[in-house]
Amino acid sequence: MQVYLYSLVAFCLLCATFNSCHAKTIKKAEANLRKDPEELRPWRGKTFPYGPFEDARDPKVPTNAITELKESWVGKWFPYVPGDPHNPITEEPEIQPAHNKTTKPKKYKDSWQGKWFPHAPGEEDVAVDRSEKPTKHKAIPICDDGVNNLAVDFDPQDVRHNFNYLCLQSNRSLFNPNLNTEALLTKHFVPSAYVPPAKCLNESIDYSHEPPTNGAFRPLPAVYGSYKYLPPQRYLRNLAEGAIVMLYHPCAFHGQVEQLQHIVRGCLYRHIITPSQDLTPERPLALLSWRNSLSMSVVDSKQVAEFIRKYAKGGPLGLPNLSRVVEKRDAYKAALLTEAHLVTDLDDSELCGYLEEHM
Repeated sequence: MQVYLYSLVAFCLLCATFNSCHAKTIKKAEANLRKDPEELRPWRGKTFPYGPFEDARDPKVPTNAITELKESWVGKWFPYVPGDPHNPITEEPEIQPAHNKTTKPKKYKDSWQGKWFPHAPGEEDVAVDRSEKPTKHKAIPICDDGVNNLAVDFDPQDVRHNFNYLCLQSNRSLFNPNLNTEALLTKHFVPSAYVPPAKCLNESIDYSHEPPTNGAFRPLPAVYGSYKYLPPQRYLRNLAEGAIVMLYHPCAFHGQVEQLQHIVRGCLYRHIITPSQDLTPERPLALLSWRNSLSMSVVDSKQVAEFIRKYAKGGPLGLPNLSRVVEKRDAYKAALLTEAHLVTDLDDSELCGYLEEHM
């Protein structure tokens, strides 16, 4: 029994000792939490959002403690200096008047040596002048529409181009028909693989022989028929698709001109009739096909019909069924007098058929 009492007393003493140590530990911890701020002044770290035991929003914090902490700290404050209100430090730049574009804000420009985009602070954006109307885009030149920029070949509205269809010879007797002058058939060799180029109206076209029967031409073909004048740069396109072109000098004898016109108009639909200064007084009449020409002083209907039957509907652009494109395509009509009429059909299935009855 005594042993039990001694053990109980010893256990109680042990518990009292333990509780006393634990209480001292708690009291010591509380003492650490209640340290005087003066003991923490040697702190050299960063304070976030303000210094130890300081509240920037609490006016009771002594200002001298904040001042002392600021003076001793050599680092950076984030996000603001202790004692300052919680808002970003901003200072509005000095904006210069818009009219004074040479004066620039010193705060932003003294240290900066790079480029400003879109403009420097304080300067007006002068990249676009709003007072001026926007300029229209430059029109893209038209290659060939049969109406514009025709003067490079022939301008029907320009009187200086009238010489193409006027008789300017002082002695018209030089062009009178001469039965002793034989017709002249001329053939020009062109490689079978040759493809004639189509050139826009911004380029001039010249030919190696007169009247030309092959070479470059304008993209837009002429409407078939009779013209006041049609330049070769235009009718070469029709020759390439199988047309027959009748040329006559403006000073040629009118009776012979009318006779040849009558034959050509009755032989085929695909024909062009136009005056030309390229013909000579010896032979002021001519028929053209692609690569071939027949020039004459007097009209021989049998010879004319033979030429048309042999050389019409040839050319590198000739189509057996041209009718499917003729009526649907755009074409040149400047200075057109009369449009061609059908003889058989648009494909000229039969050439000079009516002449056989009169031969």
